[in-house]
Amino acid sequence: MDRGPRRAAAVAAGTVLAWLSLVALHALQRFELKTAQVGRLPRLLLWAARFSGMTLTQGMLQLGLFFCAPFYFHAAIVGVAQVDPWHTAFLAGLFAISALSLWDPLTEWLLSQPLLAPLLPAVTSFAALNCVLPGLGLSTQRSLWIAATAAALTPALMLAALAPAGQRWRLAALALGSGLTLMAALWLGAARLIPAAPLRLVRAELGSQLEGKWVSDPAERFASAPPRLICATAIASPVGLKDRLFHVWRKDGRELWRIELEFTGGRTEGYRTRSTLRHFPAPARGRYECSVVTAAGQLLGARSARIEQ
Repeated sequence: MDRGPRRAAAVAAGTVLAWLSLVALHALQRFELKTAQVGRLPRLLLWAARFSGMTLTQGMLQLGLFFCAPFYFHAAIVGVAQVDPWHTAFLAGLFAISALSLWDPLTEWLLSQPLLAPLLPAVTSFAALNCVLPGLGLSTQRSLWIAATAAALTPALMLAALAPAGQRWRLAALALGSGLTLMAALWLGAARLIPAAPLRLVRAELGSQLEGKWVSDPAERFASAPPRLICATAIASPVGLKDRLFHVWRKDGRELWRIELEFTGGRTEGYRTRSTLRHFPAPARGRYECSVVTAAGQLLGARSARIEQ
C-alpha cells in the first residue's frame, strides 16, 4: 500500500466520508422502517442503497485502520531501544480492532445498531487522524488534539441526530462526556501511552565520547561517573514535518533536564539530534535515562545506562 502524503490525505478524507456514510446509512434504515409497505422496486432500491452505504463505511474504516497500523508498529517497536509495555498494549488493541473489522457479520451488526454504531468509527478516526495529519504538515501535538476532538464530538453529534427520540439527548450527553473524559486524560498525561506515529526512533545511543554526530563508546554501564553523558538519536518522519521534540534526562526515574531539539522530517535514515548531561547529582551512582518525547508527551523511545559508583 502506498503510504505517501497523497494517500495520507485520502485516508483523512476517508475518515470524514465514513462518518457521513454511516449517518446516511442509519437515515436509510429509519426511512425503510417507515415505508415497509412500499412496492418491490422501491424496496430493492432501498436495499441497494443501504448495502452500498454499509460497504462504503466498512471500506473506509478498514482503510484507516490498515493504513496507520504499520506506522504505529514502527513507532512503538522497530528501532526503539526499550519497548514500552503501554505501547505494546496499544498495538495489541489496534491490531485486534483491525482484525475484527474484517469479520463482516460483526462489523455490519455493530454499524447497524444505533447506539453502538459510533464506537468503531470513533476509534478508527482517532487512530487514523493522529497518524496521517503530521504527514500533511501538522505537528504531532496538534494532530493528536484534532484526532481526539473528532473522536469525542462525532459520536455525540450522531447520537443527537439518530438515537431514539426519548433517549436522544441523554445518550448524546453520555457520549460527549466520555469523549471529554478521553481528552482530559490525554491532557493529564495519557498521551504518553500512544505511540508517536508517524515518527520513528531509528537509533539511540548513550556514551561519553563524541565522534562526528554519534558517540564512539556506546555503553549501558560505567564503572564511575564520566565527564559527561551524551545522548545521540536519529528520528525519522514524513517530509516537511517540523515538530517540537525533547530529550528528557532522568536519574532513577526523577527528571533532571528537558532539552528541546531542532527537528525537521524527511531523512530516510533519520534526523540526527543529541544532547549532553554534564553535571551529575550527588551521589552520581544510579540509572540514567535519555528519552525522546513529543510536545504532547508521547514517548518515541529511550536509552539508559547505569553508573556504578
